[in-house]
Amino acid sequence: MVINNEILLLYYFTEIIMFGSYGPTFNMEIEGVSLSVEDHQDSLIYRRWGSLGSTERLLFQDQCSFLLNPIEPVNLPKRLTHFLLVNFKKTLVFEPGTIQKVYITFPIEMGVFVSQGKEDFEIIDIFSFAKLKYTLYGAPSNGIICRYWESDVFLSPPDTYPWHTGYIELRIVNDTEHMAEISKSLFNAYGMKIYYEENKVVMKAVMKVPSRKLAETEFINCSGKSRFKKAMELYVSSKLRVSGSKCIMEYGL
Repeated sequence: MVINNEILLLYYFTEIIMFGSYGPTFNMEIEGVSLSVEDHQDSLIYRRWGSLGSTERLLFQDQCSFLLNPIEPVNLPKRLTHFLLVNFKKTLVFEPGTIQKVYITFPIEMGVFVSQGKEDFEIIDIFSFAKLKYTLYGAPSNGIICRYWESDVFLSPPDTYPWHTGYIELRIVNDTEHMAEISKSLFNAYGMKIYYEENKVVMKAVMKVPSRKLAETEFINCSGKSRFKKAMELYVSSKLRVSGSKCIMEYGL
């Protein structure tokens, strides 16, 4: 049993260090999915194949580098929304004026970026092992399409597998004079700040509840956690116009 555990641990840490930067050519395999970049005459060929399907890109570039990072989980199968709805398996009840830190999980999507400079990144591929599901938050006439995820609620950081799930450290503030019941949390991908280390992918957010039927969520930086590396923000690297990073929950908590 000890030998098997050691083998499993070695395999686990061999895979999780794969987030990060790579040179102009590389080969890797992640749970039955192969990634490679190879020289092709005066260009490069990027390939992904395996259990998640296949894709190929011909890159007329040299002296470039590649980046494999967790990204905002709202891009597959195509960009339908920039909202993530996490439904709690247990309803949380807070006394007036309560401030409580909890932990919830979220699905991970992975992005492959190519760059010819330190800050000039472009996305060339996105894939995910997490189950894809979408839902409507609010009424059919004026609701919001969201990426849907269901999570347990934890009082300490949960064990997660970084190719599949990460966790959000969520500080919930009940600013009302009433008991507050919360069964879900809605997040805006424009404000997501994803961090990763050896065996964790994490985010940090605040949820303020000013009334019984209204809440506001916002992501914040993971300050003071120098061991974490900040992932590339896809919405920033794509140079999209950002209209705001906060998210107002007005169709129920």
